[in-house]
Amino acid sequence: MKKFVAALMAAALVLLSACSAKDDYALKIEGTEIGKEVFAYFMDRVVASPESYDLKASASENERKKAAVNECKRYIAINTDFRDTGDTLTSAQKVEISETVNNIWMRSENHYNKIGVSKQTLTKIITSQKYEEVVFSALYDKGMGDAAAESKLQNYFYENYVSFRTVCVYFNTASGEPMSLAEKNDMLAVFEGFATSATSTPEAFTKGFLDAGYSASDTVILKKNSDGYPEGFFDAVYAQKDATVQIIVYDDCVFAVYKENLKDKGESVYAAYRSACISDLYSSENEERIGKIVADLSVEENEKVIDEVYKSITK
Repeated sequence: MKKFVAALMAAALVLLSACSAKDDYALKIEGTEIGKEVFAYFMDRVVASPESYDLKASASENERKKAAVNECKRYIAINTDFRDTGDTLTSAQKVEISETVNNIWMRSENHYNKIGVSKQTLTKIITSQKYEEVVFSALYDKGMGDAAAESKLQNYFYENYVSFRTVCVYFNTASGEPMSLAEKNDMLAVFEGFATSATSTPEAFTKGFLDAGYSASDTVILKKNSDGYPEGFFDAVYAQKDATVQIIVYDDCVFAVYKENLKDKGESVYAAYRSACISDLYSSENEERIGKIVADLSVEENEKVIDEVYKSITK
């Protein structure tokens, strides 16, 4: 009798263990289980930066959970998308994934251990990101042999980027105090003088300002709507004629800008920005495509595990 009871208890423990293991998932998306670790990764990202997921900083717990669930659906959609296209990763891409994971783990191992995300799970996430890149490239990079597609990319590049050298000086004295009106006017006179002098080459521009005590930048290639320059700066430079100097004055500083001819930089410069142009032109279309896939995915939520993960991350 004792042996029977012991056997029954052992069987019950095995059954409980099996049920616990089976229930140890956060979501089922189209029948595919999303474990605690994958959900924790995305939940952590949402909590750390809700604005990146179209949420307010004060977003509620339910809003954050919903965003994390949606990211898990997107994760499944991307992995399925990659599988369905029949694409494969190259050896170089696999090495890149490994190096990326190692670099992240080196910096953030303690953090991921704290929220219960293993290096193996991180590798799955980074691999999925690479899947997305591969599918995007296959869909939207038609190759330089497609004349129409390539022309569209080149036109975008030359319409949305400018090349220049610049000298920028703030209206402050050496001690950091605001300049007097007279000091400000003297500086502007120097700058205006260069705008009308013979500075038809970047070398002459750089040397002229250096002789006057001001250092010019190396060549800057600036994209429209980029951060780092005042409002209206890009438009002013874009409208400027090549091989001329323009003085742009703001309330707190002045720019002297030598406009370079971007096309004269050669194909290597365009090639360096080509991938960025593809991303700019087609990312919205790709997101809409993936969004439709995500919207059609069914999801079953394990609220107990979701709550457990959320509390562990926000405690």
